[in-house]
Amino acid sequence: MAENDLSLIVPTERNVREEIRTQTRFYFSLNKTFPPVSYNRLAMLADELIALNGWDQTYKAFIMVCSGNEIWRPVVGPIPFERRMLLLPQCLRNSKMCKAQEDALGLLCCDCGNCSISGFLQEADKLGYLTIVTEGTTIATRLVESGKVDAIIGIGCLEVLQKIFYSVNRYSVPAIGVPLLTCGCMDTTADTEWINEEIHYFTSVNHYPLLNINRLKEKTASLFTLQQVNDLLELKDSLSDNIIREILLSDGKRIRPLLVAIAYEAFCKEPDTGVFKHLAMSVECFHKASLIHDDIEDGDELRYGKETLHKKYGIPVAINTGDLLIGEGYRLISKCDLEPQALKKCLTIISCGHRLMSIGQGNELITRRNGKILSLKETFDIFEAKTAAAFRVSLLTGAVAGNADVKSLELLDQFSSLTGIAYQLKDDLEDITENTDGYPVRNPSAIISVIAEEAGREEKIILAQALKNSDMVKLMELIRTFPVEERINSMIGEFLQKADDCLGKLQNIPLKLALHEVVGKTFKQFF
Repeated sequence: MAENDLSLIVPTERNVREEIRTQTRFYFSLNKTFPPVSYNRLAMLADELIALNGWDQTYKAFIMVCSGNEIWRPVVGPIPFERRMLLLPQCLRNSKMCKAQEDALGLLCCDCGNCSISGFLQEADKLGYLTIVTEGTTIATRLVESGKVDAIIGIGCLEVLQKIFYSVNRYSVPAIGVPLLTCGCMDTTADTEWINEEIHYFTSVNHYPLLNINRLKEKTASLFTLQQVNDLLELKDSLSDNIIREILLSDGKRIRPLLVAIAYEAFCKEPDTGVFKHLAMSVECFHKASLIHDDIEDGDELRYGKETLHKKYGIPVAINTGDLLIGEGYRLISKCDLEPQALKKCLTIISCGHRLMSIGQGNELITRRNGKILSLKETFDIFEAKTAAAFRVSLLTGAVAGNADVKSLELLDQFSSLTGIAYQLKDDLEDITENTDGYPVRNPSAIISVIAEEAGREEKIILAQALKNSDMVKLMELIRTFPVEERINSMIGEFLQKADDCLGKLQNIPLKLALHEVVGKTFKQFF
């Protein structure tokens, strides 16, 4: 359902609002629904509640807000007040009597008492909330992105609450919304009792302890210091050890170690620091080894704007360093303090992933050598074997070490496949929109497969010749001729929707929310 299809009306009678809130809470007490849920799903739930209770269809947007509140309430309840943000709109102030000043963040209330804002702020400040009085969603979105808050209590008109929904849902930030009773840009009114109720709502019962992504990022980043790398890999002062240090301490996103941390802590009741360190460093060793070998095989001289290892030290040294990192990866896993069965599963996952990635890389190299243009399905098979396999190894290794159940492992397997393909599609698209490392498009690529699907006989001949002659001018002409970006953006959206559906089946709520947040931040332009 499109946003503009909704009537943004809040019931004026208090008893109607209370009835809707009460019945909605009762409905979700019987029908457990795990967050986050999509906008369309909320709309469907609201339709069901309207049909069950005979409510006015014009209140649908209001009912959607109430439904979202009850879905998130078990998660918001245990979150400490100091990790929450109270977001108030400036339009609540008394425009004729307000004495507040404004800065870049919003309204600086001076507690004049001429409107309800000061009372809400005082209550929230006493509890430890981060409080902001502002118009629009820009500031709130930035704070959500920064990870400074774990939950939001947002007050606003239904239109603003809709906009906030997309920001908080993208990053899986638990949120409670309270709609204003009247709309407009000034002198609006609110349900004071309801707002105070939500400000003070807290429960010590925590069924879903959240995984703080920023904390896990910091924990992961702390592994890649000189001391930690030296200790974990038992490095000395040999020439080979110096190169290993250089590689592991170089810049990187550390996505794979982060995925290990997320999966491990989501399932393990008492995470072991030593196990985490060995698992996380292991997957990063495998990742760095694959980059080194890929750069040699692809003939790349730059990675992230810097000389590749084989360009700097020569191919023999680079090959050996990659092999050494692979050995270190397996050695680190073998030293994990895990039950024998769990250790065996981890080694199986990693060795199968290593094998699959090598097969995928081999198929890619042979395709390039033969000059074959792959179908999209064939290209996706390579993505599945390479990028998806790397994500799968990280998530499944962490999950197995944390003693995950079989169903969750199956869902993580599917999720890895879908997000891995989406990630590589995004990467291929960036080859023509953001490339800085030289050769923009290399066969096989989703770019080339889309052109081949769209092209007629003559254009396919031109495409084949352009690839054979490395004629980027001709290739870019073809890219501009056909709807390449639109097709790939559409495919990314489709894979992400399937990945979201997959996450929806996860019963581990902390893991579900954390992965939803990672996907939201990685693919923010698609949400």
